[in-house]
Amino acid sequence: MSKENIIDYKEEAALAVAEEKKAKTQPEEGVYIHKFEKPFTYNNNTVTELTFDWDALTGGDYDAIEEELVRKGITLVLPEYTGSFLAYMAVRSCTTRNANGLRFVDREFLRAMPIRDYKALLGKARSFLLRRGSM
Repeated sequence: MSKENIIDYKEEAALAVAEEKKAKTQPEEGVYIHKFEKPFTYNNNTVTELTFDWDALTGGDYDAIEEELVRKGITLVLPEYTGSFLAYMAVRSCTTRNANGLRFVDREFLRAMPIRDYKALLGKARSFLLRRGSM
């Protein structure tokens, strides 16, 4: 392992610790509303905001997300720091529906989002887990 990689890991670990401390001092937010700077369109669905109800998730959701990732060959060491876990968590907790009342936010929808919005969403999911003292 190169010296650069060691520094990167140390910086990443320090950022994770700082983020965890920050998350534990923030007020609990069981529902998160993500507002886009500009309307976002994917597969003929245009949104200006999405609502995520983290509190609605259950142990069954956790198990289903974990099983899906294992089927895809993704090993989870710390789910709260695994982007794929957090993204599937967001998909399951999204309460936004289309005009017909159907769920349209899926993993591909999230992957198509601008990176700034995607990272903000995953950060909120991670903060929710860390505030709850999970894992």
